[in-house]
Amino acid sequence: MYMIIDYSHIIASIIGILLGLFMRDVYELIKKKWKYWRETTVIPIKLKFGDIVENEKELLGLKYSVLLVRHGKDKVKESGDLLNKAIKFEGHNPKIAKLRVHKVLGAQFKCFVDYKSEDQFDRIKSCFKEVSHDDKMKKRAWFIHPDYSTCTTIDGYVNNFAHSPTYKE
Repeated sequence: MYMIIDYSHIIASIIGILLGLFMRDVYELIKKKWKYWRETTVIPIKLKFGDIVENEKELLGLKYSVLLVRHGKDKVKESGDLLNKAIKFEGHNPKIAKLRVHKVLGAQFKCFVDYKSEDQFDRIKSCFKEVSHDDKMKKRAWFIHPDYSTCTTIDGYVNNFAHSPTYKE
């Protein structure tokens, strides 16, 4: 006489555990994203190019971006982790990037442009302040946006800093 063993309850338990773990991870991800969207707001960062002479118009065609470094300042205990998220500027003149800023902590950011030749780098230096090479091989120039305050990182880098439009000191 043979005995039939029913393993369906074991399989159902394993499937239930796996689904529970998956659902927990999905829940945590949604909760984290919801908190991020609730605690931050979007501000436009504008790059305005004034009277650009004819030979400078090629500068408008370069790829401009802003690097969201982190929410808050380095020396503030509550500041967020390093984000280092690149956000492209859109449009022609002005170019606009939508930067997510923490409603209380603000955000550190730094603008950059990818250029093609050293001649372009020299012209970029004349358009912006505190321009520096990233790496001559990458051909990326970092610069400080003139409309925002600055802060210095623990490593000694100077970044721009923006508060949320709703921030009150």
